[in-house]
Amino acid sequence: MPSSSGYLRSIPNPAQPLGGGKDKAFFVNDATIAYNYTVPTNKNAMTAGPVTINSGATVTVPSGSTWSII
Repeated sequence: MPSSSGYLRSIPNPAQPLGGGKDKAFFVNDATIAYNYTVPTNKNAMTAGPVTINSGATVTVPSGSTWSII
């Protein structure tokens, strides 16, 4: 659940692949970022794109971190 700083406090259900039947081949993410988020220092993040960052929202990627949009 996100904190006010944008860092994740805990992940109750880590990302799991989805699919039909027994297929588990898809990871799903939102296509719009509406809230501020900071990638933790020395960590990497990945988003399936394209992705839109709403006006007023920011994504901060500090030195030592990488955000890849694939």
